[in-house]
Amino acid sequence: MRVPLPLATLSMLGVNTVLTLWLTARAESVEAWGFTPAHPSLLSALTSLFVHAGWLHWLKNALFLGLFGVYVERALGAWRWLALYLASGLGAIGVHWAMSLTIQPSLYREGLVGASGAISGLVGYFALRFYRRRVRLVWASPNRWGLSVPMWVGVLAWVLLQGAGAILEAGQPTPSAIGYWAHLGGFATGLTLALLWGAGAQGEQEYLLECAARALQQGAAGDALRYLQQLPTTDAPRVRYLQGAAWAMLGDPDEASPLLREAVQRALARGDDAHAADAADLLSELDRLHTLDAPTLQTLLRTAEHRQERARALRWLETLTRHPDLPDRPEWLLLHARLLHQQGQPDAANAILQRLIADHPDSLQAALAKLEGRR
Repeated sequence: MRVPLPLATLSMLGVNTVLTLWLTARAESVEAWGFTPAHPSLLSALTSLFVHAGWLHWLKNALFLGLFGVYVERALGAWRWLALYLASGLGAIGVHWAMSLTIQPSLYREGLVGASGAISGLVGYFALRFYRRRVRLVWASPNRWGLSVPMWVGVLAWVLLQGAGAILEAGQPTPSAIGYWAHLGGFATGLTLALLWGAGAQGEQEYLLECAARALQQGAAGDALRYLQQLPTTDAPRVRYLQGAAWAMLGDPDEASPLLREAVQRALARGDDAHAADAADLLSELDRLHTLDAPTLQTLLRTAEHRQERARALRWLETLTRHPDLPDRPEWLLLHARLLHQQGQPDAANAILQRLIADHPDSLQAALAKLEGRR
């Protein structure tokens, strides 16, 4: 399945890079663009998110923006990603401002610049949405399991470091160049939005689906079904496909077929051509593709043609034409012959046309086959 480009992440990387280059070329002080708690304004809070104290400052932030931004955008989409980014940035500014008035007065007249608060919000969302993800630290070979830790362990360590830094610096007369409170404020904002948007449930569902798919790859169909039974909703095309695949692996096509038919229909309705084709492939292997209704089959074949998957369409048509009593068999035979012609197999195509004429002599498709055979 084609993965869309993370346009919001790439755009934010581009905007910040251009602004850093522009300010560097003009030798202009970034203080005018930053947020100063002594003179708070919404405009300065926004502009401070897009300027940095130098290239090193920006490159460090760009690394984290690229690392977390892509994953979060794939989960949220571009517009909600942008809302999360800006809200987290403003949340970071708000906490920084509040701390300058209470716990750390040394921040009151110091300017704050940088995207790290907004990026911390992405980390906060990521921490809940992808809390099951693991990071591999050491491995012996690409095909062997290595030492890995859950992603949330790394995020927790980062949060504890930020908290320790903020507490240790609170009583100091001069603040450091690291905006600890802004990082914590952005993280808290991102985590709060993740909770409101149901990111934890989405992450758990994704984890169970991955476990089910892995179990099927290992031949453990029963384990796959147990993972799938834990899902709160089971009407998604991928869920139905995995359920059907598990029952097929267990040798029960009668249980598998209706699930796979539903997977095809739901996937086509949602424009998910890849999962529709995968479910159709499995129905074809089970010799149950003919149980789909004619309009669904026509849509599948058109989709395969559009995706330049003629070999797949030929496999489906070969399966369909095995059934002599299928009402639409003449149509599938004619289409099969035409696709073989397009694939440069005229002899095979003519053989299919002759079978069509012999098996269904009174059909319209047989008359068309005779005309095509004379060409």
